[in-house]
Amino acid sequence: MRPYHLIISGAGASEARRVDFTAESPDHAFQIARNEEDGVHVELWEGAKLLARMTKGDANIWQLLPVRPDNIVAIEVAAAQVPSLAPEAQRSSV
Repeated sequence: MRPYHLIISGAGASEARRVDFTAESPDHAFQIARNEEDGVHVELWEGAKLLARMTKGDANIWQLLPVRPDNIVAIEVAAAQVPSLAPEAQRSSV
């Protein structure tokens, strides 16, 4: 089992949130995100590596978005500036 996390934002949420999970493969992320509202944006991470960016559309259809190096830097900086996205915040709130 490997550690992954999702950064979930949009669809009316005032702030992004982080969901940590362990799984044998990253496709488990769809199981976790399936109950999110349409229009939600999800980033799938394995440690510091961005694996996928996706947006949920109508009828549980996911649109995969490009992952580019310039996205990764911007996302890591943004995550560092939002305390609730840090892994320590997730562990301490449980």
